[in-house]
Amino acid sequence: MKRALVLFNQALRWHDNLLLSEHADFDQLIAVVVLDPAEYLTEQYGIKRASAQRLQAQLKLLLDWQKQWQQKQLVLHLRIGDTTSCLLQLAQQYQAQSLIAAEPTAPEQYQQLQKTGLSLRLYDINSLLQHQLRPDLASLPKSFSAFRKQREPELLVQRPLQLKFSEQFYGETKLALDAASTDFISRYHNPAAALLNEAAALERLTKFIWQQRAVLHYKQSRDALDGEWNSSLWCFYLANGSLSPCYAWQQVVDFEQQQMANESTYWIRFELLWREYFRWQMRQHSSAWFSKNAFRPPLDFSAPIPDKRFELWCKGQTGLPLVDANIQMLLHTGWMSNRGRQNVASYLIFELQQDWRLGAAFFEQHLLDYDCASNWCNWAYIAGVGNSGARQFNLIKQALTHDPHGDFVRHWLPEKTTAGALVHWPEAKVQLQDFWLPFLKQLKSKA
Repeated sequence: MKRALVLFNQALRWHDNLLLSEHADFDQLIAVVVLDPAEYLTEQYGIKRASAQRLQAQLKLLLDWQKQWQQKQLVLHLRIGDTTSCLLQLAQQYQAQSLIAAEPTAPEQYQQLQKTGLSLRLYDINSLLQHQLRPDLASLPKSFSAFRKQREPELLVQRPLQLKFSEQFYGETKLALDAASTDFISRYHNPAAALLNEAAALERLTKFIWQQRAVLHYKQSRDALDGEWNSSLWCFYLANGSLSPCYAWQQVVDFEQQQMANESTYWIRFELLWREYFRWQMRQHSSAWFSKNAFRPPLDFSAPIPDKRFELWCKGQTGLPLVDANIQMLLHTGWMSNRGRQNVASYLIFELQQDWRLGAAFFEQHLLDYDCASNWCNWAYIAGVGNSGARQFNLIKQALTHDPHGDFVRHWLPEKTTAGALVHWPEAKVQLQDFWLPFLKQLKSKA
């Protein structure tokens, strides 16, 4: 009997999922998901890797995925523990010699799969550019602009696959959970946690594109700090593998062909391609992205030392209202807009003079849409140590542009009762920057 484990981490969906298809060279397939506490409960730079909110959301997602398998009268093995050890234990129990999995992006996850010593078969099911479309890492362009220009003229994205579900999946019900996993679930499971599963992903996708037609104004609305339909919010589902990027891309293309195409529909695809570029960059440079200079020599992996300025930034207590409001939004919801992320990152790096990796680690802790490549590469991008020069934002100008009446700030900082744009005035503890002064004058003029 030839058996293989199939690891569904980052592949929690029934649509466009090659892991679910038949694998003719095996007699039986053993489905498994693993939650590794080290990715959630340990610390980096003195910062816990995941908030309770993020851990609970991930645990609920895996339990929901297991329940879906039960409803199909199939066994999905849920293990909580060291990834390598859990997989080896199951391989021994089922006498499996091979491991099939979605190709991970995070270097540590890839290393964990390699350490099993099992015959490894990886499918890149979470990229737009699969199979023959995969770029050559040795010649990967050094900038996104060059990558986009290279790919866009004849971009052929892998079409979503229509697959027959394999009848090879097998498992003993008594092995679906072990004692350690049961104990962890009893301690950390929160039924009230957000459920970011495939059903929610497909519902959001359908509403955003076809019902609300929000895809038609995305380029203009994407810079809004909040608002239900100003952002696609696909990031949650792309990050955890409950939404196929190829399926999302194809839905946009179908809308363009059947309804209308404009600059905004293109911009959705543009950002999916941006996500794609960072995934390949992470694979090319691997753990070098966690160096202070990213992949630029000399590599410096020494840990940054947080100080009082960073602590206040983490609490949303810097005294700069736009920054503090965005941080409060993140702490309460596990999400922040793209524009908000750029602004708070710029302030931490350039005004507060902190190591960008502290901010990246803080985002990893709190973002429900945390994705290793997107998070760390974007932070390096703002800091100017990635694939482009530094991007410093004028936070007062940003406030006037994206929250001109101060509504966003007053919502997340209810103690701020100043009317109109003056709510953005920095507190006395904030060191004013010379390039802010013209825009501070504008704030006064709006009083």
